[in-house]
Amino acid sequence: MGRGTAKLAKFAQKYDKKVYAIDTFDPCLDKTVSKSGVKACDVYQAFLKGRSMLEAYQESTRGFDNIITIKEDSKKIRFPEEQRFVFGFVDGCHQLEYVENDFYVIWPHLVSGGAFGFHDYKFDDWPEVTQAANRLRHKHEKEISKVYEIEGKYNILSLLLIKK
Repeated sequence: MGRGTAKLAKFAQKYDKKVYAIDTFDPCLDKTVSKSGVKACDVYQAFLKGRSMLEAYQESTRGFDNIITIKEDSKKIRFPEEQRFVFGFVDGCHQLEYVENDFYVIWPHLVSGGAFGFHDYKFDDWPEVTQAANRLRHKHEKEISKVYEIEGKYNILSLLLIKK
């Protein structure tokens, strides 16, 4: 809902860097169903408590001038070939096809030594994230210098890949 984007933007300000956030801000887009039968869109709606996702995001990111928000489906986004990123983080739709798509939106533009992260890795509720991340990790293993599993709140892991 923008809190992670705000944290990244605060950190990026120290280095005069920008943060790109791509989102439709439509909580109903994520049709992923957890192992326990809960729909991702219902989880988002519960957190939003009647507010729009865009309103929640704007509230969380207010005051940052280094955030470039692209209100679009990530499947429709392509960056110019010369675009470079030092960090990319996928924390969007939990469906396998979106996780893989979002990786390819960023990975070709990631600099050597840059980091790419997957949120909700090895989180039982969203196994498609783990499946996609493991498949991409294996497919691109020759391009990866280091791999880290980072534990976060609520036993949610992130997988971080460092590009050679």
